[in-house]
Amino acid sequence: LELSEEGGTVPFIARYRKEKTGNLDEVEIRGVLDSFADWQEVVKRKEFVLAEIEKQGNLTAELKTRIESCWDLAEVEEMYRPYKRKKKTKATLAREAGLQPLADWLWQLGHGEIEDKTAVEVKAKEFINPSAGYATYDEALRGAQHIIVEKLSNISDLRAKVRDEYFENGILTSTKTTQFKNHSKYEMYADFKEPVKSLQMQKASHRYLALKRGWQEGELKVTIEADEAKLLAEFEKTAITKGGCQAEGFLKESAKIALQIHVIPSITNEIHRVLKDKADLDAIYVFAENLRRVLMASPFGPKVVLGVDPGIKTGCKLALLDKGGNFISSTVLHIQGDAAQENGKKLFGEVLKQIKIEAIAVGNGTGGREAER
Repeated sequence: LELSEEGGTVPFIARYRKEKTGNLDEVEIRGVLDSFADWQEVVKRKEFVLAEIEKQGNLTAELKTRIESCWDLAEVEEMYRPYKRKKKTKATLAREAGLQPLADWLWQLGHGEIEDKTAVEVKAKEFINPSAGYATYDEALRGAQHIIVEKLSNISDLRAKVRDEYFENGILTSTKTTQFKNHSKYEMYADFKEPVKSLQMQKASHRYLALKRGWQEGELKVTIEADEAKLLAEFEKTAITKGGCQAEGFLKESAKIALQIHVIPSITNEIHRVLKDKADLDAIYVFAENLRRVLMASPFGPKVVLGVDPGIKTGCKLALLDKGGNFISSTVLHIQGDAAQENGKKLFGEVLKQIKIEAIAVGNGTGGREAER
């Protein structure tokens, strides 16, 4: 990290600072630098989140500890969600119209925190506010429902259950739309299903990218489904713990809206982001591996090759490859001084006795001419 901060490039560090890196190669060094960048991103985001929640006066000791001990950016965002400054939502407008007490009353009824036989409609009439757009008791109830729906949508435990269900058991389905073309390149995805879990595997990355393209081009409709009934039961258990009260139907409806309209779309969007990011990385890996094979292919056919990386002070690094380009062995030959040259010739002669070298490739670095001689 220090070498990078000093301006050292990855190839430079890998080649000339091996004693400081423990002989890490370029891939390993890039991995370290990328991991450090990810770590810095989480640290900065946590600092911002803590500062924002503290400004609002909502930072409890427990919440602070949870955020500080978390190193997953997605989890940090989940903890920040209830406190994130948003544009004015329907719930915000309802609060500004004075409907929070009505929402609290309904919630408390459903959780056995109060005893009140007042009909929901009668209670709602107390909160009619025509100037704010709530001219009837029904509109007042809808406003209170927006507040309760937002409350349920922001409960992290419920969101975690939806996330787990959709990632573990979700099924991605694609069907053709009215824009589907004849002989479309997305023909195999016109009626397609695959578990979300298997789409996260490297071998499935190309399928997801194809689905994504077909979706973006309007030829495919892509949906993700899971056991919604099981999840709805969880939301209802949170929304109401005392059955038989006059707010039961209202709170169950609120739970359904929170799950179907708010949480499921949010989680499915998250799944698509995760699948896209992973598929992109997998595609890069595949392309890089294909390029590596092309670059490593023998330019003049299957021959036993001796590669020489010339060097005067450090000696010449030699690597022997078989006809398939596979590594056989390596050594270092020093070319300074008569004794070193004689020893090098002797060692080289022994190698020639064991295997027939058909080609020699000498690098054009310092000491290249001396190595050729």
